[in-house]
Amino acid sequence: MLVLVKGAKTRRPRRPEPHGPIPFGTALTTLPRMSAAVVVRAAVARARRASLALPRARRARVHAPWSTPPPRAGTWTRGARAMASAAAPPTLDPADSRFVTELEVLAVRAPRRAIGGLMHALKKHTLARPRTRKVVHLPPDGADGEETSLILLDEATCAPGADAETLPRSVREAVGLSAEVRGEDGGSRDSAKVELITHVLTLGYDALSAEEALRRVLPSAVTVPTGFETAGTIAHLNLRSPEHDAFRHIIGAVLLDKLPSIKTVVNKTGETGGPFRTFAMEVLAGEGGRTEGPLLSRATENGVSYEFDFRNTYWNSRLGTERKRLVDSFTSEDVVLDLCCGVGPIALPAARVAKAAYANDLNPDAVAFLRRNDARHFKRTGARLAGITNMNARDCVAKMVRLETSSKSSSASASDGADGADDSETPVRHRFTQAVMNLPQESLDVLSCFRGAFDEETWPPRALPRINVYAFSKAPDPEADVGERAAAALGLEPTPDALGDPGTVQYRRVRAVAPGKHMMLLSFRVPERAAYGAAP
Repeated sequence: MLVLVKGAKTRRPRRPEPHGPIPFGTALTTLPRMSAAVVVRAAVARARRASLALPRARRARVHAPWSTPPPRAGTWTRGARAMASAAAPPTLDPADSRFVTELEVLAVRAPRRAIGGLMHALKKHTLARPRTRKVVHLPPDGADGEETSLILLDEATCAPGADAETLPRSVREAVGLSAEVRGEDGGSRDSAKVELITHVLTLGYDALSAEEALRRVLPSAVTVPTGFETAGTIAHLNLRSPEHDAFRHIIGAVLLDKLPSIKTVVNKTGETGGPFRTFAMEVLAGEGGRTEGPLLSRATENGVSYEFDFRNTYWNSRLGTERKRLVDSFTSEDVVLDLCCGVGPIALPAARVAKAAYANDLNPDAVAFLRRNDARHFKRTGARLAGITNMNARDCVAKMVRLETSSKSSSASASDGADGADDSETPVRHRFTQAVMNLPQESLDVLSCFRGAFDEETWPPRALPRINVYAFSKAPDPEADVGERAAAALGLEPTPDALGDPGTVQYRRVRAVAPGKHMMLLSFRVPERAAYGAAP
């Protein structure tokens, strides 16, 4: 009989004793070599190893979201064949030796007991790098040597090799020839030796900025992209083709890893255009379909939170300051009509400032997000839009100038988006005094919707609204160019003076969108000749 002792090694059983009967036909080589307990433990260990390997496989899939998705069912196009045959995009490896670098920085060396007081004096000029310590403790010199430490200084204000006179005053005072430094215990001053030295710092991937990391993985002949726009949690790049084509995925991976608030990195692959002002884009890293599907994001601008689909609606964070300036020009007596409202970055803030605000957009996706944003804005501030419509600007103006009724299903009273909204009609109560046309590519052409649209009895001259229209201009004199085109669209003489008294017509250069191309704001009151004239 074989006796097993827990923890003891199992040996090959000996030949059975004569008095131990062996079943007929049993060979000695087939006798069991381990007990049932050992077999169970081995099975449990194998199962545990398998369960640990499963999360690793999941993580491998999650950390490569920029890979090409499986082909969709449908027509086998040339583009689909090229995508299927393309090699997998490169992945980001933080342990890559190319990220390891040595950096020389200035450092203040002082006794360890004096570091606390020095840190307080130098806190504005210490090294500012992610995941890098500002203080380095040095081993003592010899058996009785005093313990010293280094305070690493900022690279920008305290560059190595710079003239001592150019260093900040607090640094110069700390590293005087015989600087007296107060100990961190607040006691009496010690005539401690404080000196300025050069320290070589070894940096890895975690300590590098996004630009520094890209400089180490991109070839020297390739320009490192440094500028990009953010739309909430989305980083929007305009990479150069074909210069960046082979490196676009590694660029997206680095930005996604280095920017904590970013969940998706996209590259613009087409021009902004079409009736909805959208553009084609490719997801380089993060969440979302590579070339199609929604890209949901949420951004906060001027105190209002907006939710939108970046791929199917228009959003430009660079216009936040201009939108605030425009809204601040409205008064509490104004009634604002935003004809190209998008998801509401002008209409919603205007609802808090003006007497009432109406919003319209041709894009049904933008209107759907506008209703959700309006409902959220109402819960937070108590201000809501007086009406929301989904139609072209010409039809919206015709509806508003006739002071037609509008159904609750298209008004802000149903902004919660619930199905089965009441179809009863409520009157439009206000004449609009300010109209906004934020469609720079086409707004001047759409100005013709105001031509002959007003009835003098319903809209006397003093009640005619002011138009705020945005437009692009490549002319050497953009003010004259925009004024002439606006007057022509209204059926007037193509001169800026036709828009009215120069003191009431305002021009503003919003920003330069490209060399020689300006985004302009033209603000004027609808001229009587255009308002009451013949419709186009």
